[in-house]
Amino acid sequence: MSYRDCGSVNRLSLEPWLKATQSSDSLVSPILRGQRPLLDPDHALLTTEIVELEQQQSLYAAQLEEIQLRQHAVLKVLESRKSIYAPIRRLPREILIEIFHSVCDSWWQEENRPWSLRPPLHSLDVSGPLWVLSRVCGLWRDTLHSSPASWARKLVVRQPFSKYALAILQTYLDHSGEHLLNLQVFCSHPAEDDEILSLLVQSYQRWQNLHINATKHHMRHLESISPCRRLT
Repeated sequence: MSYRDCGSVNRLSLEPWLKATQSSDSLVSPILRGQRPLLDPDHALLTTEIVELEQQQSLYAAQLEEIQLRQHAVLKVLESRKSIYAPIRRLPREILIEIFHSVCDSWWQEENRPWSLRPPLHSLDVSGPLWVLSRVCGLWRDTLHSSPASWARKLVVRQPFSKYALAILQTYLDHSGEHLLNLQVFCSHPAEDDEILSLLVQSYQRWQNLHINATKHHMRHLESISPCRRLT
């Protein structure tokens, strides 16, 4: 069925029902205005009309829901077609990545402003820019997922951790590919941080810059690794 056919699907005429209700207005209006009482013979007519009108209202409600569903589908397709001509799609991939990096830098800088009331920022916050930008559209998601440098340029791991932190960190490391990592780690609770540190240590050969603030308990994770020649 083409889009042109949608307008003629299950089209009902309102005229018969308008005429039916208008014909009884001469009875209903005086009763509503208190100009005559409601008589016993009136009940049968009014009850019949109420049942029929409720049925008709239900039918129109179902049709309206179907139309809204079709409209939503059409709008979704229309939006995808229009988005092809969006100016940002004409930007080279390299420029788009630079814009993403600028957004990320601005987000991190918010933490350093004296008037900022935000809690300390970290990379496992899925409301952070890399996660949010990758959810905007398929193009942005593919662009970021094919840019390991975007994920590796700053990885900050800081508690408290959510129950999904380990899975989020694994996804983050996967997105960073084999790119060298600029890593900052802040640990203070041994039981909570052990799994996170164990996962991070698996990528130690990619550590380029490392800042770690941890307790003596956490140092055992670092004792088992070879010297990190890439660290600067």
